[in-house]
Amino acid sequence: MDFWLEMRAAPGARRFVDTDEDTRELLLRRILEAGVLGEPRARSFRWFVEVEGQLAGTVSARELSRVHGRVELGYMMADAYHGQGLCTRAVALMLEQLFTLPYLDRVWLTTLVENVGSQGVARKLGFALEGTLRAHCLFQGQRRDQQIWGLLRPEWELRRASLG
Repeated sequence: MDFWLEMRAAPGARRFVDTDEDTRELLLRRILEAGVLGEPRARSFRWFVEVEGQLAGTVSARELSRVHGRVELGYMMADAYHGQGLCTRAVALMLEQLFTLPYLDRVWLTTLVENVGSQGVARKLGFALEGTLRAHCLFQGQRRDQQIWGLLRPEWELRRASLG
C-alpha cells in the first residue's frame, strides 16, 4: 500500500495522473474491490509489477463488461523503472490473461495527449489510436485532450505472435 501511495505521489506519475484524491483508504478499497480473473462477478483486476523482489508498478483492468465484451486497461510504473520496457512487458502479460476470457473482444485505454511514454506502450502492443476527445478531462485545473486507444482480439493475436 505504501509503495502505491509513494509511486502515485512521485513527479513522473503526477505529470499524467490526477493523484490529489489519493488516500490510503481509497487505494485499499480499490485493491479489495479487484477480483480474480475468471470469477463470474469480477469487474476489475489489479496486478502489482515486481522486479527482482521490488515493487515497480501496477497494471489494472476495470469496468469489465461481459455483455459488450470489453474492458478498460490502465498502467503505471514507478519513476525509477520508466524507459526500460517493463511496462510494455507487464501490460502484455495482462493482455495475455485478459484474452483468455472467451467473451472479451476489446481492450481499450486512454492517454493524455502529452503522455508519449504511455502512447508508446499502446503502440508497441498493437493498440490503434481511435480518436482524441477534445477538452475531455480536467487535469490539474486545466481542460486536457484525451486519446482513446483500442485493441481487438484478432489484433492482439497477430501482435502476440510477433512478440513471441
